[in-house]
Order: sequence, then C-alpha cells, then structure tokens
Amino acid sequence: MPLTGNMPTGIPRRSRSLGYEIMRWAERYIVQPDGETAGQPWKFTPEQVRFLLWLYAIDNRGRWVYRTAALRRAKGWGKTPLLAAVAIIEFIGPARFSHWAAEGELCYTCGNGAGKRPHSGPETHPVTKRVPLPLVQIAATSLDQTANTRDMIRGMLAESPAEHEFRLDIGKGLIQFKDGRPGRIEPVTSSSRGLEGARPTFARPRQEPLCRGRRTPICSLR
Repeated sequence: MPLTGNMPTGIPRRSRSLGYEIMRWAERYIVQPDGETAGQPWKFTPEQVRFLLWLYAIDNRGRWVYRTAALRRAKGWGKTPLLAAVAIIEFIGPARFSHWAAEGELCYTCGNGAGKRPHSGPETHPVTKRVPLPLVQIAATSLDQTANTRDMIRGMLAESPAEHEFRLDIGKGLIQFKDGRPGRIEPVTSSSRGLEGARPTFARPRQEPLCRGRRTPICSLR
C-alpha cells in the first residue's frame, strides 16, 4: 500500500495482523531493561501496541500490507525501546505468517498473555512462525550511534526467559546463538561496503538528524 503519512484509524482485526501473537510472545519472553520495573515482563504502551499491530498488518492471503514503516515522535516517547523490542521479535520471535488457526490449535492470540491456548470461535486469525535465517541490522552513520539501541536490546534479553530458552550469546557487538546456529542482530554503518549483497530480514536504517518533511523509515521487513 502507498504511504499515507498516518496510521489508519483504530486497530486491525485479529484476523488481519500478526501483531496480536507477536505482542503476547514479547510480553512473555523479554523483560523491562531499566527503571523501577527492571527485570519484570515487558509491556507495550497503548500507542506502541497500535503501531505494532499496523506494522504487522496482513491481507487475506497472509501477505504484508506495509513493508516499511516510519515513526515520528518527540524525544523521550520511547522509540528506541520499541525498536529494540521489534529487533528481538524479528530475531527469535514469531514474526512471519504461517497459516490460519484451526479449531483447537494452540496459539498465543487466544492465550491473551497466558501462553498458548486452544483456538476457538468463529473468527479465524493467523498463526505465526519464526524467521528461518534471521539477519537483523541496526544501521547508523557510525557504530557508536547504534549503542543506545544495542544496550536496550541487551537489557531486554539479559536474564530473560528468551536468553535461556533460545540459548543466546549477548555480546557487546553481535547478538547470536551460543550453539552457532545461523542468525544474528548486528550493528552496521550505512556506508559500509559489507552491506552490499547482504539480505537482512529486518533492517533499521539510520535516522536523519532533520527529516525536512520526509518520512524516515525506522524499519523494513522482508
């Protein structure tokens, strides 16, 4: 769909977004990185929930409605924590369409925050799956400019259910699997020659200091 500059009104139906399953998964597997609630289960704000649901909106064939997204909010709104959460979701979470839920099938959406529960009722909804070969890139003009996002990601994963269940190696640079499985979260510079030929499954382009009226993508899905 063409960019409009604004999210649609309301929120998509459960049958038209992977975000419902994704949100339940994230609140179960990642933790608050800092503050008084550090170490407790991660919670999205209402506006973050709305953005997430539209970011992962799908059509009746399970295909993306939007492949890129832009988010412009004031400093301190929470853009970096939201990006960090999405990067983790894209790395180890259920971030792609698999199939439509069948009666009795276990899913996060029906669990309503309590893990997977059997699907029931007339309204069908999507069941998600992990990205097969996840390559998540956090780009900036220099690697130093990716530090805030990388620190946030590490804080959300350290001592989290995700760290232990997925056997993650939370390094200062790369975040990858301890057993050597393919897949990683990596910082990159937007001018790096190493970007040529890379096939990221999720990319966060560098931010422009001044948007000058342009919509600056915070992420791109493949």
